[in-house]
Amino acid sequence: MVKRKGSSSDDVVKNVTKKVKKVSDINEQKESKLNYTSCESVMSSLLQPISVKAFFEEFWEKKPLYIKRENTGYYGDLFSLSSMKEILAAHELEFETDVNVCRYVDNEKELLNEDGCLTVDKFDKLMNDKHATFQLHQPQRYGTVLWQLMEKMETYFGCLVGSNVYITPKESQGLAPHCDDVEVFILQLEGTKHWKLYKPMVELSRDYTQDLSQDSIGEPIMELTLEPGDLLYFPRGTIHQARSVGESYSTHITLSTYQNNTLGDFMSIAVSQAIDSALENDVNFRRGLPINYLSYLGTAKNFSKYFDEDGKESKLSSNENNEKVKKFKDSVKKHLSKLIDHIDVNTAADMMSYDFMASRLPPFGHVVKEEQLNEFKSPTLDSKIKLRYPEHVRPVYYDQEETDEADNTIGDNDSEEDEEEEETVKNEKEEKSPKSNKKSSDKKDGTLIEGNEDEEDDDDDDASVHDDEPCIKIVHSLNNNRETHMSGHDLSRDVFSLKLPIHFAQAITSVMNSNDFICVRDLPLDDDEDKLQLATSLYSDDLIEIK
Repeated sequence: MVKRKGSSSDDVVKNVTKKVKKVSDINEQKESKLNYTSCESVMSSLLQPISVKAFFEEFWEKKPLYIKRENTGYYGDLFSLSSMKEILAAHELEFETDVNVCRYVDNEKELLNEDGCLTVDKFDKLMNDKHATFQLHQPQRYGTVLWQLMEKMETYFGCLVGSNVYITPKESQGLAPHCDDVEVFILQLEGTKHWKLYKPMVELSRDYTQDLSQDSIGEPIMELTLEPGDLLYFPRGTIHQARSVGESYSTHITLSTYQNNTLGDFMSIAVSQAIDSALENDVNFRRGLPINYLSYLGTAKNFSKYFDEDGKESKLSSNENNEKVKKFKDSVKKHLSKLIDHIDVNTAADMMSYDFMASRLPPFGHVVKEEQLNEFKSPTLDSKIKLRYPEHVRPVYYDQEETDEADNTIGDNDSEEDEEEEETVKNEKEEKSPKSNKKSSDKKDGTLIEGNEDEEDDDDDDASVHDDEPCIKIVHSLNNNRETHMSGHDLSRDVFSLKLPIHFAQAITSVMNSNDFICVRDLPLDDDEDKLQLATSLYSDDLIEIK
């Protein structure tokens, strides 16, 4: 999804050329623009005039969709050739890391990346003299409109959304035929581009391919020419190639999502957790393996299964009919069926969410200004509070002993290097943190810290969280860095969070589920100090607004 590195089903592609709907044939085209009001409105306007419901029922993960709009301004100022040059003039973009430069001539792809950074002069020379295609990785790092679009899409899908912009000279091709491991939305912005789609080698592939030869991909199952305002969607695994046509260069953006976001990925986490639970709670999973089981199990005991002898009757070893092997298989199946009782889909979902929350775009337009921090005032019991960005905040139950693996994902690693990095970030955050006589939360690991060491109150002990006790973690993405989103520069994957005591659960739920302001005094907690502690902790992390 960041950038391309490199069993088919007849049902997926059967009559696909006939079945793919050309939207201009369905409804009369009307002038329109993308609607950024909500994540739902973004998807609705992106797919217009196809309904979102129809898209997911008929096309998603099934077959391509071609939307012909005849509205060149449909995407507004999302991106352009002039945008590219403005970015090059303002930022140091490295070859390959930020921009991949290539061309595809005579069925061969040639990389044209150089050392150092791409400049406007180098861009013009490579485009004019070499007919190079420029693949800008993750342009949402620089464009605010793209930030707004993709942040809404990430909220809608509940997983990461990446992008690449492609600028191709006229009558040129940049990439060889290939397939990707993501769901792809192509938005044509400038010029025209002719696309060829081919039958997948593997339906809904989880792997991208390196460059494919023309004679290995067969005949196209679909051909079309995209003009500004048009959209093309195709499922992961679809082999594709594209060439600019006409008298102008072509600019399009590829939006991609659902990388490693399959049911199998979820189950790998859920089953692993279930095995840990079973080992802890069921003595049958702790019983030893059969004595000397290696004497009858192993690939060498069943070479006939792993070797292809070209249809000849196999004379290789086989243990398929061995009674001990049959008994062992039955035992494994029996224990697998018992794992169902140990699967917790909620904790598995939390595990899946950590990487997303750590890596996703921050809320559109969210910037913490120094003057806001200097004006920090502790909430009072009469203050009214509300979450600023509910879609970017996720409370999770956290138990140190039960979720060590999850904790590593969150960023509480035990290595000295990680601890040093964590301490550095913590110190940086503390320098910018609002000063208060109340406890505030460290924006890195969420440990509650004292805002004023001279004032200690035994009544606040219940509001502190010790490392060895269960707690609630408020995981959020407000402090994520847009400038490194989905890029090779994004070296840190730690998720921002704060820890709160378990007995805050009901009050936290009230804040999370409310669309209106709630008075701090009305929070469902017995102690006023706890009410203030919760409000102050949320406010210090900029998670709530106050009136």
